[in-house]
Amino acid sequence: MQLGYTIRASFTMLGHPREGIERVRGRIDRRRDKRELLALGRPLSEHYAAVSDWSEALHKAIEMPWPCQESQQFGEVWDATVSDLVAAGLRVGLASYRGWNDGDRAQAEAIWCLVAHTRPETVVETGVAHGLISRVILERLERNGTGHLWSVDLPAVDPALHDEIGIAIPEHLRSRWTYVEGTSRRRLPGLVRELQRVDLFVHDSLHTARNTCFELDTVWPALPPGGVAVVDDIDHSLGFSRFTERVAPAAWIAARHVTGSGLWGIAVKGGSQDQPWTPGMAQVTRELRHRRIEDGVIGEIARMINALAPANGRLLQIQPGRGRQTLRFRDQLAAPGRPVIYDGEDVRDPAVSAATDFLQVDVESAAFPAADGDFDLVVWNRELVTVKNLGPALREARRVLRPGGVLVVAVPNLAALHNRLLLLAGRQPTTLHIGNGDHVRGFAVRPMTSFLTRDLGLELLQVTGVGLAPVSAAVLPAALRDISHTVVWALRKRA
Repeated sequence: MQLGYTIRASFTMLGHPREGIERVRGRIDRRRDKRELLALGRPLSEHYAAVSDWSEALHKAIEMPWPCQESQQFGEVWDATVSDLVAAGLRVGLASYRGWNDGDRAQAEAIWCLVAHTRPETVVETGVAHGLISRVILERLERNGTGHLWSVDLPAVDPALHDEIGIAIPEHLRSRWTYVEGTSRRRLPGLVRELQRVDLFVHDSLHTARNTCFELDTVWPALPPGGVAVVDDIDHSLGFSRFTERVAPAAWIAARHVTGSGLWGIAVKGGSQDQPWTPGMAQVTRELRHRRIEDGVIGEIARMINALAPANGRLLQIQPGRGRQTLRFRDQLAAPGRPVIYDGEDVRDPAVSAATDFLQVDVESAAFPAADGDFDLVVWNRELVTVKNLGPALREARRVLRPGGVLVVAVPNLAALHNRLLLLAGRQPTTLHIGNGDHVRGFAVRPMTSFLTRDLGLELLQVTGVGLAPVSAAVLPAALRDISHTVVWALRKRA
């Protein structure tokens, strides 16, 4: 049987080399995700603060009454779907689709409620398998009397499973269903461009951080205010965590599966329902590239902290926004104290507020409230471009750092390749704003390195470049560092 599977899978890979490469990349990404989860040092249920009563939290997030009257109808549909699959001779539940799980009942009920309450016209999902979640969506759309589901799906590598794809979907519901075959990386962007608006999105395909973020980044700009993204198996990687940190949704929750130990989550897009939503795909594309590079920068800072920072001690992060990255940086330390955040106003997520201390600080005043040498690690990510009083502010960051402590600084690179090309074309570099933004500082690698080491007297431990816009969000080789999108420095305060 194993030999037969190997032969069938090999023919599939050879017949579709592009998808085959993506399957191999997925395996590599899963190994990296496992290493990151191990480095986290605690269960993701704690990291996400998974709620015990997801139903109440969900209805509060979408501003709908609770208790919900939809549970009974859902139960009838779910039981009928499972009965149909069993009658067809198929096993349902954990590892029932050659190692992959069918949709979880709690997540399926949440999706049922979302379709019932928000009445979406356009629903997109990734990943189908037997089609339990697809059927739940379609049954509720049919009851609504409106709406259509598009399912982007890369069939299993074993052709023997292809007859089982979407088998749970009865014929009378298929007029509301469009199956889009292929990887989400290849098919999802084009589908979103075609649809222009997506009211509800369900991610249930490859759960690596890379793929989860790609799918969410692709669809999020097309969601209107109040639109919802549902993400399964968020415990497989830090992808959902990174995404919610970047986009700061109006609400998000994490909850446990009914079967197994997995987690699923939802994110609700903010904004006013009264404001018209008009998609601009050029802007969407720029936002996606920017978010992927931001994600790469946060990952590189975390790696530097894990490799270079003291194992024990206090973390200060300056201007981290919603603060989810602060928790990730904290988790790179073996025995961290409670992190401290300095910012002009408190915009932390609730989970971050519970795990950090906040002090309102005007960084322009260059008068931080901490005593000399109060912190073992100080992180200032990207926001230095907004600081006019740069020198004194960085000297304050050095002052509150203990001798031997580590300062990590990341800034967009004024000399990045895309900025050089923009200047040659007589256009404004993206790093500096005129009238429509708050970027007032520009930095290049060598002058900034000189300032940090010579003027501030810090010892350079490492400097890396992240991203080559618009083609890559990866950490670049040293030879390309000077033209990277963002530069990250790790420095030690001399004793």
